[in-house]
Amino acid sequence: MPAEKTGRGDMAAKKKQGSVKFAEANTELMLAALAHEIKNPLNSIKGAGQYLNDRFGGNPEIKEFVSLIITEIDRLDAYLNEFLNFSRGTKLNLKPVNPAAFINGVIMLVKHGFKCEIETDFTGREHSLPDAMIDPEQMRQVIVNLLTNARDAAGDDARIKISCGKKGKNIFFSVSDNGKGISKALMKHIFTPFYTTKEKGMGIGLSICRAIVAKHGGKIRVKSEPGFGTAFTVLVPAGTKGGKNGA
Repeated sequence: MPAEKTGRGDMAAKKKQGSVKFAEANTELMLAALAHEIKNPLNSIKGAGQYLNDRFGGNPEIKEFVSLIITEIDRLDAYLNEFLNFSRGTKLNLKPVNPAAFINGVIMLVKHGFKCEIETDFTGREHSLPDAMIDPEQMRQVIVNLLTNARDAAGDDARIKISCGKKGKNIFFSVSDNGKGISKALMKHIFTPFYTTKEKGMGIGLSICRAIVAKHGGKIRVKSEPGFGTAFTVLVPAGTKGGKNGA
């Protein structure tokens, strides 16, 4: 009799799990369709704005307002992309990547948008480190987000340091800043979706970061002290050998 109950319980659990997966798949499909329907009119509005700017851009007043329209459309489009990234879990394309080469590539990507210097801390260890087993595109999104948060927290006078190395069976990437730090009260909420203290932003950047790192079988840790800055550390599994590929 107990075995029969156990069997029924297992079947019920599997049925429930299947229902959850079906609901998640339908939700992702609905969100993708909704984003598509919103993006189409946004693109049309942006195209009309660019036409007006080309045709009547000689009028300073028209140029000012049309530029504002185009800027806000770009911002909405970026929010939609962030929301889609958060709502759907894209599959990983894991590759063995040299950590130092990877970080140097990210810095090349973002440095023109930063007024402050980004200091690296892995000189002399570039080719001695094992590869990190990561999806370069998704992990790049994580590091760029952490660098952007560091810049926003510390302002134009920011001192940002990024380092990488080996810790146990993991490769770590660390981003630290000299900003105002995070209070204990706020620390509890920084990975909560849609929670933000910024005037602009949806508050899902760190949630996306944690989700991406978790898919890699890794962890993201944070240390912060008000008035002394913040450090985020990403831990991901190491590969088997060193390499030069920064993907």
